[in-house]
Amino acid sequence: MRRSQRMHLLVWSIFLVASCVPDGTHAVFTPVDTSQLHQRELDATRLGDPSYMQAWLAEDYGPIATTLSRAEVLASWDYETNITPENEAGTEQASQAGAAFSRMVAEIIAHFNFTNSSSDDPLAIQMKNVQKSMVELGDANLPKEELKELVSIVNSMTNIFSTAKICFDPEMEVAELEQMKADCPADKLMALDPGLTKFFRNNTWDSAKRRYVWREWRTATGVMRTNYTRYVELKNKAARLTGYADQGELWRSGYTEDSLNVTDAVIQKDLNDLWLQIQPLYRELHAYVRRKLIEKLPNEELSSTGPIPAHLLGDMWSQEWSAMLNFTQIFPDRPSLDVTEEMKAQNYTVQQMFRLSEDFQVGLGLMPMPESFWELSMMEKPTDGREVVCHASASDFYTDQDVRIKMCTEKNMDDLITIHHEMGHIQYFLQYSDQLLPFREGANSGFHEAVGDTLALSVKTPKHLAWLGLLKNHTDDVASDLNYQFATALDKIAFLPFAYIMDRWRYDVFSGKISSEKLNQGWWDYASEYQGIVPPVPRSENDFDPGAKFHIASDTEYMRYFISFIIQFQFHRALCDASGHVGPLYQCDINQSKAAGKLLSDMLSLGGSQPWPVAMEKITGSRKMDAAPLLEFFQPLYKHLQQVNAASGDIPGWTMS
Repeated sequence: MRRSQRMHLLVWSIFLVASCVPDGTHAVFTPVDTSQLHQRELDATRLGDPSYMQAWLAEDYGPIATTLSRAEVLASWDYETNITPENEAGTEQASQAGAAFSRMVAEIIAHFNFTNSSSDDPLAIQMKNVQKSMVELGDANLPKEELKELVSIVNSMTNIFSTAKICFDPEMEVAELEQMKADCPADKLMALDPGLTKFFRNNTWDSAKRRYVWREWRTATGVMRTNYTRYVELKNKAARLTGYADQGELWRSGYTEDSLNVTDAVIQKDLNDLWLQIQPLYRELHAYVRRKLIEKLPNEELSSTGPIPAHLLGDMWSQEWSAMLNFTQIFPDRPSLDVTEEMKAQNYTVQQMFRLSEDFQVGLGLMPMPESFWELSMMEKPTDGREVVCHASASDFYTDQDVRIKMCTEKNMDDLITIHHEMGHIQYFLQYSDQLLPFREGANSGFHEAVGDTLALSVKTPKHLAWLGLLKNHTDDVASDLNYQFATALDKIAFLPFAYIMDRWRYDVFSGKISSEKLNQGWWDYASEYQGIVPPVPRSENDFDPGAKFHIASDTEYMRYFISFIIQFQFHRALCDASGHVGPLYQCDINQSKAAGKLLSDMLSLGGSQPWPVAMEKITGSRKMDAAPLLEFFQPLYKHLQQVNAASGDIPGWTMS
């Protein structure tokens, strides 16, 4: 996950400088004089000249705002790498200062007026877009005390999620755990990462234990429900003060482009159309996996026509099913494509995993990591007793090419791919670092999430894993190809409905369609309809199951991930064509192709300086998001699943009893 911030909104930019040390200990804040921005009078005779505003952004606004942006990210970094009351207070101070600065910038930039500019002047259009985004203050529109309350609530929810632990020992029976949990010994308290995540990835598939962990994690994180209700009220107030109907519409504005007639209604229809393109493939995958679970767990009495209990699907949120590969692989006599054991056999280190990702990028002609990246990143969970936010993220500190990753890395294939995802963010940061500050962001948030995953589509191929020496005895035949596509589908296709409903649910919560009294029911209505899953234990409005996911707690928009999982296949198709690849898309590995690297670099270096459809056209030749390359990638698998499901009498889809 990229450290999310629409830089040209400057909602969280702050006029404080933070001195930060790599281990996350408490930072010292020192005020910075921003009065010079007000003191530099604008030339009233040039306020209609877009080149004058461009110069103002570069020479007057840019240097100050860059310092402030760095300070905000430092405050967040300090808190997430060392969760303490002092560091939490630092983020609250930062937000207040940032809001004041944002309001000052909005007041200044409102003086520019381009109504007399030519409607087809690209610079005028660009400056109008910057001006619009800078006067839309978002959270900074809130009164001081309410902004402070909002920041405190988000910090509290993030803290609840990041420090939550449950009473669990995988070697103990559920009955013992139930008796012990009221007075659980400290050495039996287990956090999500790495403990619970590792348990959900294991191969035992003990249904009773999985059900227990699933329930207890949601009990531990669900206490944020009251906070969340107030969070919705404050976010909606800020959105309405900004000119939007609710926070959902404000989030979607990150994908609208007024100059290209990509309206809110258009983007909502496009997202739904994308889901409808993918739905038949997902339902075939769901039916196949359901049959494999019925065969593996006969005592669970799973229905061959119903939804699947959520605790049985791969991970804590049923969003990625890769952990099920060991008993669902289509042709089990072929070698497993999970190279975790080979990584262990070769004594892979965490740093080696990150270096491997860097080597792949450099092989394409992309930029290497700066030395400070290796010195300042948090690549493993600290062992000094600090509480940290383990959820992987990448951060741009805006000066001196200071870019970092925060991750509690485990030595397995899943985390190797996650590293490629996060390193994609870092490469994007580096590529657009020469842009004006308002454009130092992705074309949209989905683009930022797609970059590393696009590269990982090559890294995960059997061809590339064999080239790395991690995949032994691989045979290049139809069965192995189908196994590879299936393993990829457990990650990519299984994720799509989850990614779609995360924000469909929040859109409805923000709009009031789902009331505060029906938060949990609304969540499960979506999960059952789109994912075909149900909770394994009874749920009520005393629970808050959405809070079991980091992005709900941390105020992170999620439709970016749905979009990224679509467009990464568009990017992959374009890069494969540039590399000269001949053959099925799923076999493409762009390794060491300078032509593919240049095509990608040309798009990345644009940052947010062009509307996202223009950036899309730069790399793919089309301005539309389209699931066709994704469906092309999985077409042989789709046909095979149709045949296997038909032969088994399994009908894609599910009915609710």
